[in-house]
Amino acid sequence: MTAFPPGPVDLHQHVIPRGYVERLTAIGVQAQPGIPFPTWDRARALAALDDLGIAVAVVSTASPGYYFGDQDFATALVRDTNDELAELTRDPRFLAFAAVPLPSADAAVAEVRRLAGVPGFAGVSLLTNYAGRYPGDPSFDPLLAELDALNAIVHIHPTLPPWWPEGAIDLRPSLLEYVFDTSRALTNLMLSGAVDRYPGISWVFSHCGGVLPYISRRLEIAEPLPELAQVKGVVATMARLGYDSALSASGSGLGGLLGVVPADQVVLGTDYPFVDEETVREEFRRLDTFAQVGGVAGLGANSRALIGLDSRSEITIQRNGKGPTR
Repeated sequence: MTAFPPGPVDLHQHVIPRGYVERLTAIGVQAQPGIPFPTWDRARALAALDDLGIAVAVVSTASPGYYFGDQDFATALVRDTNDELAELTRDPRFLAFAAVPLPSADAAVAEVRRLAGVPGFAGVSLLTNYAGRYPGDPSFDPLLAELDALNAIVHIHPTLPPWWPEGAIDLRPSLLEYVFDTSRALTNLMLSGAVDRYPGISWVFSHCGGVLPYISRRLEIAEPLPELAQVKGVVATMARLGYDSALSASGSGLGGLLGVVPADQVVLGTDYPFVDEETVREEFRRLDTFAQVGGVAGLGANSRALIGLDSRSEITIQRNGKGPTR
């Protein structure tokens, strides 16, 4: 049994492997259009954990993803990246969310099965869309069924939708489009019925669920409409799901979410190193004003409990028994 250090767990942190960056650079892909990848190395990341008081970081590569029109490229890149993540998690300060090579559900299932019992993987990272297909797309059902059978944690991370109106608004897309796409993915999963068909999955959505907490009342009012017939109550469904606090330490962000979901459904997230240490420190100062969640310590404890860090003999994608009710 790995002895993990006591203290808060950051459920939303990133690594940026050199091989990943080199392969994407070779095909002209950046972190965001016109925005290069930040630098990352293990020693610097460990120093940041110590400086910020984070015991364990659950890392992923996430956006901009792996699939850029070539499935073979995506499958190979995901496999190599996951192998690098597995090596990183030999250090008890790191766990990882495994990547999957969607949009091929067959390739994604094969990769999850390859990693299901590998120590160090706390769950799976899914992007908000894959070539415009959202996680509740019926073609992805074989993957969701596999994750359901494993009682897996699935962290949903935003990426750029293919219809991003470049130039319409002169802001990097992460500032608006990413939170909008998180909202689309969450809505898609509810409308498709996936959150009910696959109850073994513990879903965690980035950035307090995007804008969906704010507009949840609009959807609640619209529940008599036929397109919402599949949802067993918008707010009731949202309240069963998990959310991370990354970049949301405000009354309109975390405060808005807490008007919809219980405090113990929210976990700690930083988005480091896409967010620098000083910004994370300011976010932590703001999070500590939220007594309802117990500040950073309470959110970090929620992350720790969700993973089962102190109760499981080994951390793998496949969890022992059913996870927390979502």
